[in-house]
Amino acid sequence: MVNARPHKLKSGKIVWRVQHRIDGKVVTDTFDDERGATQFAALVDRVDGAAARDVLRRRREGRNVITLRDWTVKYLDPESGLLTGIDPATRDDYRRIAERSFLVTLGEYPVDSITKQDIGQWVAWQEAQPATRVTAGGVRVASSKPLSAKTIRNYHALLSSVLKGAQTHGVATENPAYRTRLSRGMQEEAVFLSRAQFARLYEATPEHYRPLVAFLVGSQARWSEATALQWKHVHGDTTPPTVSLHQAWKKKHGHEKTRIGVTKTRRGRRTIALWPELVQQFGAPGAPDDYVFTGPLGGRQWYSPFRKVWDKAVVRAGLDPVPTPHDLRHTGASWLIADGKPLPFIQQRLGHESITTTINTYGHLLPDVQTQMSDSMAAIMSNVLPRIEA
Repeated sequence: MVNARPHKLKSGKIVWRVQHRIDGKVVTDTFDDERGATQFAALVDRVDGAAARDVLRRRREGRNVITLRDWTVKYLDPESGLLTGIDPATRDDYRRIAERSFLVTLGEYPVDSITKQDIGQWVAWQEAQPATRVTAGGVRVASSKPLSAKTIRNYHALLSSVLKGAQTHGVATENPAYRTRLSRGMQEEAVFLSRAQFARLYEATPEHYRPLVAFLVGSQARWSEATALQWKHVHGDTTPPTVSLHQAWKKKHGHEKTRIGVTKTRRGRRTIALWPELVQQFGAPGAPDDYVFTGPLGGRQWYSPFRKVWDKAVVRAGLDPVPTPHDLRHTGASWLIADGKPLPFIQQRLGHESITTTINTYGHLLPDVQTQMSDSMAAIMSNVLPRIEA
């Protein structure tokens, strides 16, 4: 920790000195007052000596210093008009992410002096941080697991967006976060259930929850979409019957607990076909605004209580590896692929914004696709390459 210390000159005047290191060498900066010295020492601790000196030089020249924290606050302020097309809850989420990620180490850097090396050092720091979770009391605490690679990519994407905004509006000359190499990390593998395994899981699930479990695998809907489904979105009198997945549960904003909002992606707003036996599982239709899948006492089906029921059902069904409720979405998609349905149609049903997501997630499940492609190329080039004699 860098400290400000008083020093008496030969003239008897008291000045304040801050000793710190730049590139391994001890350097000293002198201040006429304790307050300025203390602020500079704190800045050295937050950034480094070279960056702190850059800020000091600019301020002494009377130049306005816009730090990354200053710019991030402005960029995320809806009144600035710099970031549009997001809802208030997402904006609040971005603020929280910034405060617990890149602003911790880079917040006091002048936004126009951040380098690719600074970004790389932040990434290294971020990868060393533990994952966090929110307790029932709303307190964020560290967990025993490391921060996932996907989370770091999301944090980096926000930082890059902030810096791109600075570049676009002339606050910085470049976006040093652009094309930063990030670790892909160890991804948790999806669990794809066989039909027999799903049948065991379905039988092991208490009767009240079976319609939801059947819908999750049969529709490949996300949890937030399925539990936000209302009877006005079910069209059981059409051939085939359909449901409109136009809304989902979203994170809270302000004093709201949770709220209904738009689906995860633009393509997430979709209508999908079902079949009569699945719709029959839903039971007698309720009022248009009633939820199709409810908790045991009515109202919204919350994830935490359902997860307890789910975990017990998984044990009773003897499933290993252990699936999560989201794996029902993966399972349903894998069955469609095994049945030969084209990936673009599956993309549309799943509500993926890009076919790349569908291919990256399920492409390896395509039945014999590599063999089919090699056979095609062999036939095309049969008159070019010499035959291999048996």
